[in-house]
Amino acid sequence: MPYKILKYFILGAVSFFVCCHPSTDNDTATISTKKKDSNIKYAKRFAISRSKNGTFIYLFGNKTNFDTTATYLIYNDPAVIKNIPKTIIPVKSPCKRIAALSSIYANMFCELGLINNIVAIDNGDYFNNPNIIERLHSNQLLELAKGIELDLEQTIKLNPDIVFTFGMGDPKKDVNPKLILTNIPVAISLDHAEETPLARAEWIKFFAAFVNKNEMADSIFKQVEKKYNELQSLAQKTKTKPTVFTDIKYSDSWYIPGGKSYLAKFLTDAGANYIWKEDLNTGSVPLNFEQVYAKAKNADFWINPSLLKTKKELLGFDSRYIEFNAFKTGAIYNNTKVTNKKGYSTYWETGMIHPDRILHDLILIFHPEIKELIKNDLYYYEQLK
Repeated sequence: MPYKILKYFILGAVSFFVCCHPSTDNDTATISTKKKDSNIKYAKRFAISRSKNGTFIYLFGNKTNFDTTATYLIYNDPAVIKNIPKTIIPVKSPCKRIAALSSIYANMFCELGLINNIVAIDNGDYFNNPNIIERLHSNQLLELAKGIELDLEQTIKLNPDIVFTFGMGDPKKDVNPKLILTNIPVAISLDHAEETPLARAEWIKFFAAFVNKNEMADSIFKQVEKKYNELQSLAQKTKTKPTVFTDIKYSDSWYIPGGKSYLAKFLTDAGANYIWKEDLNTGSVPLNFEQVYAKAKNADFWINPSLLKTKKELLGFDSRYIEFNAFKTGAIYNNTKVTNKKGYSTYWETGMIHPDRILHDLILIFHPEIKELIKNDLYYYEQLK
């Protein structure tokens, strides 16, 4: 772990216990025995530190130096938070009424067996999970972000134990100031900032910490990790490395994943040759059509073309797509095998916690010659017809 992260563990622990309590031998012992969770193996955007008085969760939203951008204290005894600094967000453990403002976050709690603890989601249009949909239709769940903005009035009225939302790590910018004033804890997920599939999957440990399901999260992740690594080893033994590119053009730009991105890692682990693998970006890179065509026109495979399911739909966006070799050979695959009525795929809902399934699909697509070694059919992907 980088020095700055370790430094903030020490400073966070010391500042909390010095501010909250008089110095005693017991408190000194607590500080000295305070350790970071060594079970966090891949994720870089959060860390956990545990003691008998509570659990600290640190967010690292600053990509350049990993500075701590938010700190949560999960506690049982209210006396622990009596005089804590305002920079620390207290959360009573365990959270029993959860607002999960993403299908990804909601699915995390489903994996942990806590679907009944979810009292609100963002927008039901994005969900495939039949149990979530049933609870929504039976008015056991509220939709708090059907539009662009969070329904603040409904959120305050609901008064959940915690709200999980998307952000960049800075509560002052990521959370509505009026919501902050309500004292409803808001936890910001930075899973999207991770750069590897297993790092994103490990965020189940982040969510589990708020609901006291740490052992279950560890068990789930270990199974995913084992399957992922076994598949990766299998793919690396293949003799061919087919070339691949992704996505489609929107307006004037074609956003391709950077060579150090989450998706680029998937492609490499699946035994493919991503044609922008030498790029050093971790996020998306905007290119024009000509730039993509020059490099991708002869590529073997084309994956993830938006929400499209047919080659006809693809040409409806731009007739020039017909010139790509992957179009001519039919080697175009999208993660649209299972979608809801709005066209949203379960890939986005469950793929984060099950990157082994995504890797499984990509290996089957790129290396059909080893299909007999992989027992299951495609989970998420289908070929455009």
